[in-house]
Amino acid sequence: MYSPKKYLCLLAMLLTVITASAVRSCPTAKMQVERLPDMNIPRSGHQAFMLDGVLYVIGGHTSGFVPTSTAEYFEDGEWHVLNMVYSHDHGLCLPLRSGKVLIAGGHQQPLGIGQTYTLELFDPATRTFDGYGCLDKKRFFPSVAELANGKVIISGNSYHPDGIECFDGTRQNKFVKDVSQYRSLPYIFPVADDNALIFGCNDEHQKLSPDTVKVDQLNGDTLHIPLFDEWFPLSDLWPHPCTNSYIGDETHQYAYLLAVVNKKSGQVAFACIEGTDIQLLPTTDSIPMQCEHGPIEWQSSVIADRQAHRAYMMGRDNRFHLYVLAVDYDKQPAPLTFYYSELQDSLPNYTPVLTPEGDLLLAGGITDNNFMPFATLFRFRLGQHDEPVSAITEVKSWQLVVILAFVATLIIMAVILIRLRHRHRQHEEELAPASPHPVQQDETAPLPEEETAEIADFIENETLLSSISQLMEVQKVYLNSELKVADVAQALNVSSRAVSDCIKAANGQSFTQFVNAYRIEHAKRLLHANTDMKVSAAALQSGFATEMSFFRSFKSLVGMTPREWVEQQGQIT
Repeated sequence: MYSPKKYLCLLAMLLTVITASAVRSCPTAKMQVERLPDMNIPRSGHQAFMLDGVLYVIGGHTSGFVPTSTAEYFEDGEWHVLNMVYSHDHGLCLPLRSGKVLIAGGHQQPLGIGQTYTLELFDPATRTFDGYGCLDKKRFFPSVAELANGKVIISGNSYHPDGIECFDGTRQNKFVKDVSQYRSLPYIFPVADDNALIFGCNDEHQKLSPDTVKVDQLNGDTLHIPLFDEWFPLSDLWPHPCTNSYIGDETHQYAYLLAVVNKKSGQVAFACIEGTDIQLLPTTDSIPMQCEHGPIEWQSSVIADRQAHRAYMMGRDNRFHLYVLAVDYDKQPAPLTFYYSELQDSLPNYTPVLTPEGDLLLAGGITDNNFMPFATLFRFRLGQHDEPVSAITEVKSWQLVVILAFVATLIIMAVILIRLRHRHRQHEEELAPASPHPVQQDETAPLPEEETAEIADFIENETLLSSISQLMEVQKVYLNSELKVADVAQALNVSSRAVSDCIKAANGQSFTQFVNAYRIEHAKRLLHANTDMKVSAAALQSGFATEMSFFRSFKSLVGMTPREWVEQQGQIT
């Protein structure tokens, strides 16, 4: 056991090591963001891609969560509207090797209700749509990939049975095989001329189910991937065609990048897929999970720029600032660069599109409200991959928060240790007989067992509280209106009593009060970002089971009703 003096010396050493580590962490750079002309129609749930330098957006839904049977293309600085045969909101879209574009599925009704069988082909040469055929299963939230043999594989569904089907140019898709588990927007990666891997962790109800990730093959049995015992694929309910993540070449013909999340810590990392082998990609730094505005939620699939041997992933914080992470994947270990901007709050979020120049375009999308999609178009200029990026020479704000939190914990532990030792000495002096020759205390003597246990309990409690907070802030489990303390305990592999006691000791709150505080902050962000949003809708989208519980909790925590708070925000702005 260290003496207080030695403990403080160790604290100083740890602080030096942590600070030095932060200085060496992921380099950052400011990206240039340019707002281009708005689309004619606000939309989300659409598909976006580039052909011959022209940006196309297909389908989706517009204001009021109403599907639109229109498409648009951006050429010579202007948007042009095209009429489609059907509406495809949260359907599939894939440019084919033939030059045509396959479009299918989507919601049958407004508000994201129902599925459709509809399938059509778009001809970019004539910019016309042809109602071509029918899916084997009606679907929304499907995924699609084209194999080298020309067959198109489709899988994934929501609130309806799933399965694998094939489009081969005829007007009726053919059923291929059942899947081992139903999935919404699964990943489909071709790994041979006639085979593909199909997996994901969003079930048919769009809920995250990371515990068991089964990997289906188009041809072959279900695979067990050892990496998925500890990591799970990033949950992404935006379109993620496999062509976005393709990094193959003549040597590694079937290679892709995939974002994965650690099941225990929530840390995001990159994985490399080569055939049926999936392994973590070694990187120079860990992917940043915090910024000065709070936790970063990485959301988009990986988008690879094969010409630059660089790939990108987009994320956002609680105030809807957007960030881009770049990885130079052809280097070992692969360097990372964290890009930020100083744009206003509440930017929309969606799958970006890579331009021939290596920039990213973001067309439309939402914050957290499908009823109010955006018509905006942003260009994110990230610079060339060979341009020097300055490494961090001082601790950034988000790093400083992490460092200070860690150091504060160490200081508290040191103070507790010193006070306990001082109390122990006083106790010994009270019991010891008076002596004209006092004996000097041995600073290296170990603490009594009960005091050592007290310190151990303190450290364990702080560690558990950090894990609980990360579960709330990264995975946002509070959005589940049926969340129970047992659910959190099971996720962290501890007892329900340990979770409740930890929260009570740290915040003086019950588990319900603790979770509702996160829900109220989420509702405040929704109401701030969407001024026309009803308070009742914000309550339900924030994880409250009833409006009454929301109003009661909001008034108790904030000191005013939700409507009073909204009115106050309007006065402040």
